[in-house]
Amino acid sequence: MTTLTIPQLEKWFRKRLRAKSKDFIKKAEKTYKVVDRALKDVQSVARDLRNASSDDDAEVEGIATRFAMKIDEIVAEFDLRKEITYEGTEAMQAEIQRFIQELWGAGARWIKRMDKRHKGAIKQLDAYMKDLINAMKTIGKLLYEYSWLKDIERIGARIETLRDLTYGRELYEESIRQVLSRIEQAQREYEEAKKALEEFRTTSNVSEILSLDEQADHLSGLLRMKLNTLKKPVKKFLQHDTGVRVSPAGSRALNDYFENPYHAIAEEPDGYPGLIEGLEALKQAIEEGKLPLKDRLARRAIEEIERIKKGGLADLQAQAKDVESKRRAYAGSDVYKKAAELEERFEEARKNLEYHKNDLLRIRDEIQRQLEKVTEFRERIEKEIEDAFGETVTIDVGETLEPLLVKCAID
Repeated sequence: MTTLTIPQLEKWFRKRLRAKSKDFIKKAEKTYKVVDRALKDVQSVARDLRNASSDDDAEVEGIATRFAMKIDEIVAEFDLRKEITYEGTEAMQAEIQRFIQELWGAGARWIKRMDKRHKGAIKQLDAYMKDLINAMKTIGKLLYEYSWLKDIERIGARIETLRDLTYGRELYEESIRQVLSRIEQAQREYEEAKKALEEFRTTSNVSEILSLDEQADHLSGLLRMKLNTLKKPVKKFLQHDTGVRVSPAGSRALNDYFENPYHAIAEEPDGYPGLIEGLEALKQAIEEGKLPLKDRLARRAIEEIERIKKGGLADLQAQAKDVESKRRAYAGSDVYKKAAELEERFEEARKNLEYHKNDLLRIRDEIQRQLEKVTEFRERIEKEIEDAFGETVTIDVGETLEPLLVKCAID
């Protein structure tokens, strides 16, 4: 068993890959030379076309010259790789095909319009293109014969990825440092805002204001509970055309009471006439069988409507109006304004602290994913090396990012 660091592994792998690729490279090198020679020959045809076209009339000369320029352009775009690899040879096969298609595509446009004196040059071009086609076929056979080499080369790509995954420690450390600094600042601002709000609440009558908010929430919950029996019947009544007429005030009340009952009952005149009008119409629709409800639900709805008509919500309305009256009295006071400002400052500080803590957690999750990828790639590479070369190699990835996870802990 051999233990290697990533730089040692890269050197070790290159040596083994060269040995495995030796025969492939030797055979491919011959074809590379054929392709290089063919490209130079194609360029010579373009040069001959330009030289010969000087004796043509202006129109014919322009056609031959433009074709020659297009040939030069296509040749210049050809990527004849210097380093011979399986992947590069595979790409060159596609490159030859593209080259042939582009050149004959241009030829189809101009060759027929060229002077007959250029016929010899075109025949030469055709011969060189056949050389390229033959080279492409040779490459195809070579790629088929050495198809196993592609998988071995991919090990090299995975080693590079593993190397990249183990980098970045300094960047992560700096990111963590910056976020921790922002958390520390946000924590101070949060504690200051919390202290200011608590001191204000104990030294002023803001507690009474807060008590009004609690009372309003409590009344809202009671109203929703008392109106719950009517929720489904009212929804169906508003959605179906029952033919029962309901006043605008009654229709609006039915909507308002089942969206925000506290606000609706506090704003209504004593005795909640709008709600009564709406419920009267609902009752009529139920009694006339114009609303599809189960008998039990219809019976309970009518009972609840009668209870409300007899003042079943009067006490809650009186309490809601009293709370809102006190709220309006406090609304213009400095105490209410100061309380609102301190609560807003506290909430903003809390959100800011939470935001920066989440930033740290995101970095932690990213480091965790990076560590998992390192493990995954290391194990995969070790297995593939054993399969490809029959040697057992253990990869030493060195110092990992794992110690940084401790710095990302949130109290």
